[in-house]
Amino acid sequence: MERKTFGDAPCSIARSLDVLGDWWSPLIIRECLYGVHRFDGFQQWLGIGRNILTSRLKLLLDQGLLEKRKYQDKPERYEYHLTEKGYDAALALIALMPFGDKWFFERGKEPIQLYDRRSGRRVRPKLVDANTGVAIDARDLYAGPGPSFPESEEVRARRFSEFYEAKLGRSDKSS
Repeated sequence: MERKTFGDAPCSIARSLDVLGDWWSPLIIRECLYGVHRFDGFQQWLGIGRNILTSRLKLLLDQGLLEKRKYQDKPERYEYHLTEKGYDAALALIALMPFGDKWFFERGKEPIQLYDRRSGRRVRPKLVDANTGVAIDARDLYAGPGPSFPESEEVRARRFSEFYEAKLGRSDKSS
């Protein structure tokens, strides 16, 4: 069965999952963050088959999340390093860590911890609003159409009813 693609979806989450939606691609990005850059290293730490690893590396290269750097001429061998786009994807994956730590491990028994390269200080990821620096709680959010949402105003109003109710100043959000 061929996998559905979301490359044309009017949704940032769907398009991101088009690239990061299998379990191997995020784990390859994770390994790059942990300092693994060579094919054999990915195989060792992930236990992934050569064919699957080759296809995921190609996808991540084609999507611009990784770049190849030659480290040997004969035979030619390459390392894989995150690009700026790859580091941005890594931030999305790092945002998963508090969820995994809270729900899958005992408090204080996280299997992996992150540290700042400059200070050596432990870092604990938390999602904050870029405008205010205030922590984001998903219960406090609602969605609205962005500038490139392709549908008509009528479809937008049905899809994002809470946004339109708030925009119109209605206090009753029961619909």
